[in-house]
Amino acid sequence: MFCSHCGVKASGNFCFQCGSSLHGEAEVVTADEDSLVSATLAWEFDPSYENVVAVKEVRAVIASHAKQACPGLSAEQFFDIVDKVVPVGVSYSGLAAIAQPLWASWGVRTGKERSEVLPVPIGVAIARTMCSLARNKQNLEEVEQHRDGCAIAAELPSSVWAMKGELKVRLVQQEQGTLVTAATNIPGQAFDWGKSVRCLGVLFTDLQTDQRLPQLKAA
Repeated sequence: MFCSHCGVKASGNFCFQCGSSLHGEAEVVTADEDSLVSATLAWEFDPSYENVVAVKEVRAVIASHAKQACPGLSAEQFFDIVDKVVPVGVSYSGLAAIAQPLWASWGVRTGKERSEVLPVPIGVAIARTMCSLARNKQNLEEVEQHRDGCAIAAELPSSVWAMKGELKVRLVQQEQGTLVTAATNIPGQAFDWGKSVRCLGVLFTDLQTDQRLPQLKAA
C-alpha cells in the first residue's frame, strides 16, 4: 500500500518515512491535494501524535532524516559472514535465530532506562523523537495516545553488539516542558555490550537539538 500522507510505498501499521498511520488501501497524494494541518497552527503544544505528524512541514523534516539513515551491519549479517569465513559445521546465524527466542522464553533480557525533562513543548518533543527514530532506522511499531502525551514503540535494530530489541519512549506534557522516559528491551540476551546506553545517549542528544524543525513562533 501507499502512505496517504507522504506517498511512499509502505506496509504495516505505520509509514516508515513519515510515521503516519496506514489504513488499508491508500492512494498517493500530491502536494496540491494535501489538505493536512498547516504549521501555522500550534502543533508545538499539541500532545496528539497524529496531529503533530500530520503537519506538512514536520513530515517533510522527518522524511529528510529518514533519507540520511545509514545501513549498519546487523547481527544476522555478521553471523552470515562468520559462517562463510570460518566454517565449523554449525551455522551461527541459524543458532542465533533459535537461541534468542529460547532464552527470551526463559526470561533472559537486557535493557536500560533513562528519563529527562526537556525545556520544550510536547509537540516539539514528539517531532524530535520521530526525527531521531527515522535517522537511526528505528522503525515505528506502535503509538499509544494518552491525554498528556503519547508512548512510542520502535524497533531497536539488530547489530554486531546485540540482537533485535525494542525502544519505548513515553512523552508526558508538563508545565515547564516535557518529561521523556525512554527504555530499551532486548529479549534473549543477558548483555548488550553498551548498545542500550549508546542508543539512549543518541536519542536524548537528538531531543536536545532542533532537528531543523519549524521554529517556535514568538507569542
